[in-house]
Amino acid sequence: MKYTAHYRRKNNSWQVIISWKDSSGKWHQKSKQGFARKADAKAVESDLIQQIKNRPQPVDKAMAGISLKQFCKEYLLAKKSLLNGSKANYWNAVKALGGLADEPIEKITFRQLQKVISGWNYASGTQNNYRVSIRTLFQAAIKPYRLITVNPMEDIEIDKDRKKNERRTVTDQEYKDLLKLLKDDPEATLAVNILYYTGLRRGELMGLSWDKINWKESTLTIDTQYNKTKTGKLSMQSPKSRNGYREIPIPATLLAIFKHYHSTYPMQLDRKLFALPVIVVRRVCVAMRAVHPDLSPHCLRHTYATRLLSQGIDVRTVAALIGDSTQTVIRTYIHYTDDMRMAAAKDIEKIFAGNF
Repeated sequence: MKYTAHYRRKNNSWQVIISWKDSSGKWHQKSKQGFARKADAKAVESDLIQQIKNRPQPVDKAMAGISLKQFCKEYLLAKKSLLNGSKANYWNAVKALGGLADEPIEKITFRQLQKVISGWNYASGTQNNYRVSIRTLFQAAIKPYRLITVNPMEDIEIDKDRKKNERRTVTDQEYKDLLKLLKDDPEATLAVNILYYTGLRRGELMGLSWDKINWKESTLTIDTQYNKTKTGKLSMQSPKSRNGYREIPIPATLLAIFKHYHSTYPMQLDRKLFALPVIVVRRVCVAMRAVHPDLSPHCLRHTYATRLLSQGIDVRTVAALIGDSTQTVIRTYIHYTDDMRMAAAKDIEKIFAGNF
């Protein structure tokens, strides 16, 4: 945007006038007068231009009154390089604001945001991720979209001491209800049992093939998984980290389930467990939500990990079995590791009792 400065004498003093044309083609002027000398008027020229730059710019008619939720959609459509996981994080962050996200973006205030965010009950890491995503959206609304001039998220505070939510697990009754609901769907039943007895991620489940099962040693090898590419398509890939490569012991119950399924149903030509793994997982998701709205396939992973920890299996072993780092297991299942530390304190007391 170009700015033109003009000077003139008016009422025995000098006046500076800044003229400019906005993005819609309309001309504007801003002036200041009362200077004894022309040089004094020139001295404030740059200050006036900066004030003009800081003023709200005319909004594109198509974006007038746009809500934060609508703006998020616009922003993500423009950011084609963003991975699907990052896009999902933006959407989840906006949804976490509830009805406030439906308000026009220029009317959302710091006070409104702080009130909603103070009521969040997410883990501190999730809260911080959401805060960063929402702040980025408002920053984009300032530049390049020029919908607002101040970022209301700039000074939002997150309660870092908020207690981390316990992970949702599947109760014994919910597991029975789930199997009952899927009794006429052998593929989905097999998928549920694999998740329940191994703690696999859904992508790892979808990548399973029969040659990954060691029938003699009763183990399951995990070295492939389905994951989304940058274009959003699912493809077979290697695990994201070294921890993802692992060999899991198969309990006798699951081994029997494998053998029964293997002898009852025809094998795929590519030896995959599921012909359409995405569809199978989708059916599992629907069934789990039917049992309880809070349930998802990942809850079976939490169930597996918490059962191991509650039975006294050490954190390092649990991390190796589920394909996570020790630090991640400690952060995720802190309530169980606290119990383990308390139990260890009692054992130490017994070991050293009577030494003094």
